[in-house]
Amino acid sequence: MKRIFIIAAVALFSNFSYADEPTPKVLDAFNRTFKFVKEVSWDEYNNQYEAKFSQNDIRLSVVYDEDGNVVRTIRYYFEESLPILIRSRVAKKFEGKKIYGVTELSSQDDLSYTIVLQDETHWYNVRSDAYGNMTIEKKMKKA
Repeated sequence: MKRIFIIAAVALFSNFSYADEPTPKVLDAFNRTFKFVKEVSWDEYNNQYEAKFSQNDIRLSVVYDEDGNVVRTIRYYFEESLPILIRSRVAKKFEGKKIYGVTELSSQDDLSYTIVLQDETHWYNVRSDAYGNMTIEKKMKKA
């Protein structure tokens, strides 16, 4: 019975691949781009490498292909790091609401922001493109 459990566990986890260190091309690209990073961890999946780390109080996730090209990035930050154009449009369109946090998603084809706003009674998930076109994706009542 113990042997079956071990075989099943190995089979399950063999579908996931975690890299202690990516390819030299990926490491070189990462080191050329990012300085003074904290707590870097690497994951490998589908021939891509994901670096998760912090830099200047911003949490980042950067995905590279095998050749060291950036596939996509995700950055998590607060209002002060949001581009001024987007921040000013949020302030105008959602007057009286406070920015709680921002998730920025960037790829070769797209740049978008998910902005979490709050007021006294509600949370709002607002999606913005790079030009400040915004839509409310979700509105939730605070408990």
